[in-house]
Amino acid sequence: MVSEENKNQEFENEEGLEENKSDDVKTDETVDLKENITEERLDQIKEELSTVTEEKDEYLNRLKRMKADFVNYRNRTKKEKSRIESSTKMEFINSILPVIDNFERALKSVDEDSEFLSGVQMIYKQLLDVLKKEGLEIIETEGQEFDPQYHEAIMQIESNDYESGYVVEEVQRGYIMEDKVVRPAMVKVAI
Repeated sequence: MVSEENKNQEFENEEGLEENKSDDVKTDETVDLKENITEERLDQIKEELSTVTEEKDEYLNRLKRMKADFVNYRNRTKKEKSRIESSTKMEFINSILPVIDNFERALKSVDEDSEFLSGVQMIYKQLLDVLKKEGLEIIETEGQEFDPQYHEAIMQIESNDYESGYVVEEVQRGYIMEDKVVRPAMVKVAI
């Protein structure tokens, strides 16, 4: 029995050695094969990564340009909207200025004690208040130094009350809106 066990054990040992040898050969081949595949695959992955990185950079640059274009578009439309709004207000104000002028003439020509005058004055004041809320301002004239940007001289007169170059009398009111002259004031200037 001992010999049979020894034979079995020897046989198993021989099989084990053969398996170990074949495993070593397989392992060496597998390692070589893995190294070849790994290097080839690694090169392929590097190439794919490079391509993907280039595409990402291109898409990122496009996105940045689109974002900048959108910001520029938004700013342009905001400016254009503001310009149109301002232009529309100016047109409206210019069309209503003759009405204001007529109110002022009517107020000067009516007897001061009449109830009609106080009603017209209230309407006139209300109209000016509404226009003031929209940004309309009256240009200061009398006693101010003549400024061609805000005043239009229609006459020069001698004056003992004012120095040369100062406004003596306002003939027609001038108005500004949003720091732009809607209509310059027509004035008489001292010489």
